[in-house]
Amino acid sequence: MIAETGMPRMAAAGFSLCLGVWAAVLGMRPAGEQPDAAEAMRRDSSNGLRWVEMAESLVAGGKPVEAQQAFDRALALSPGIPEVWFRYSSYCSRAGAAQETVRAAAKLMTITADYDAKAFPLLDRAVQRPGAVLAAFGGDRRAARAWLMHQMSPGAVRYYPPAVVAATWGRVVEAGFGDDELAAAYFAYLLRLQEFRRAHQMRAAWLGKRGGEYPASNLLVNGSFAVEPLAEPLEWRIGSVSRQFETVRENRAVRIQFFGTGNVRYEHLSQVAILPQAGYYRLTMRIKTAGITTNEGLRLEVPELGLASEPVCHTNDWTTVSLDLAVNQAQAIRVAVVRRMSRKFDNKIEGSAWISGMRLWDLGAR
Repeated sequence: MIAETGMPRMAAAGFSLCLGVWAAVLGMRPAGEQPDAAEAMRRDSSNGLRWVEMAESLVAGGKPVEAQQAFDRALALSPGIPEVWFRYSSYCSRAGAAQETVRAAAKLMTITADYDAKAFPLLDRAVQRPGAVLAAFGGDRRAARAWLMHQMSPGAVRYYPPAVVAATWGRVVEAGFGDDELAAAYFAYLLRLQEFRRAHQMRAAWLGKRGGEYPASNLLVNGSFAVEPLAEPLEWRIGSVSRQFETVRENRAVRIQFFGTGNVRYEHLSQVAILPQAGYYRLTMRIKTAGITTNEGLRLEVPELGLASEPVCHTNDWTTVSLDLAVNQAQAIRVAVVRRMSRKFDNKIEGSAWISGMRLWDLGAR
């Protein structure tokens, strides 16, 4: 029932609405429309959409009680038809029936993803307790995940502050609906809102034992490249461009191979790191090179802070490159291995480099 408006709702079982009521509704329409509509109802009275049409006409005619009965009949006849649920939830929304709007819009999302874009605005206007929406999904994994993704969308921030989204994320994870892809989306959302401390805590909690030494002794995840990286931006971004270079994880390291075909601008090994508080930090990497040509080799870079090491070129055994960082507040940075384009005539880069032992740690308060 629509408790908020006091409209009685009859049980669907055994309910029958006389076609004479439909005829009365038709009496409010232009005379030329009556025979066709009445005949259509007589021929198709088991179609829920016909009862929805009746209900909407009854609403327009100022008969809310009869309209609710007609909607009940529509839902009983066509419980799996999304258009029926959409039009009913829209009616509930216009009537100011928040609880019933949530129930109906949530049911709509469990039937199909095709109506999500129509269901979300209804829920935005109606929801008072976002947790009630998850409960209304009745354990539907797809709907729950879609609801969280909607809360994280840029246009929804006015309805759902970060604390509400955090609660939804927690319930989704508790229900067993979370995965690395969704965690990466939530992490990206927190970064977008500059919720850096919350992002730091969330990533650590989600990774758990999989994080290894993160974050206790290393603020970079999988700094030794011991396992295949998780979805971005939770971990490393590793990319290749055919016929120019490849970036491959192998033997607890990343191998970068340049093919000598161009003056490459390389930005294909990076990770978003969180500096959780103001202070001093140290960033290091271990690098080995073999036959790196041109004056521009590989650098360790933190673009947000304007910091970069000198390029490592030619052939070198394992060596450590480091950068010292200082920040006045918590923030996100991108730790990247890069190669700048050379301005020399002989600028087509060739050779190999191996990267390992990437570490970032807190040196203390500033």
